[in-house]
Amino acid sequence: MHPSLATSGLIPEQHWGGQSNTSYGKRAANNEASIALYEASRRRLLDVNQWQLFNRPLRARFQLVNTNGEAVDRFAHQGDYIRISLPGPGTHTGQGFDWVQIEQIRSQEDAYTGIRVRPLPLPHSADRETAHFFKRYATSSFIVEKNGLEVKASVYGRNEIPNTGVRRLLDKIRNLFTGISAILGLSKAQWSGLVKGIIEG
Repeated sequence: MHPSLATSGLIPEQHWGGQSNTSYGKRAANNEASIALYEASRRRLLDVNQWQLFNRPLRARFQLVNTNGEAVDRFAHQGDYIRISLPGPGTHTGQGFDWVQIEQIRSQEDAYTGIRVRPLPLPHSADRETAHFFKRYATSSFIVEKNGLEVKASVYGRNEIPNTGVRRLLDKIRNLFTGISAILGLSKAQWSGLVKGIIEG
């Protein structure tokens, strides 16, 4: 991990629930090639709508949504939402989707670029229940970093607890099973494809 990432705030401390670390790195032939690889990888990181191209075998789909609740086709901005469509049934709370908000985007030139997301209610919804299978304590941090000639993409999950506090029974059951499956390794399988795709293209 790049030394400056430790103080960036992108990766919260682990206090409770599950956690995961998933990484994929590639060593470039020379400094010029490593800079080019880092720049290409960080652009793929910020292009959230293309993530579904990389997350085999689970084929989750990701859509960037602005703070007005509108789907957008651009690089991610702090404050944007990500609407996630997972295989299988969604929840009534999330209108069939899981939702997270980008609460932080940070970068240090030629060192790292990172996005931290957190489960939240739907944008502009009167129902303030968290629309995700994890509680709002959970975070996922998506990071591309450059250390010398190596460029690495990582996903760090922290404080992952199944969101069984929703009102609807079917949503409780779905979130419990999806959350436990994620903690037991299903998310790691998905993120393994994503981080490799961010680096390899």
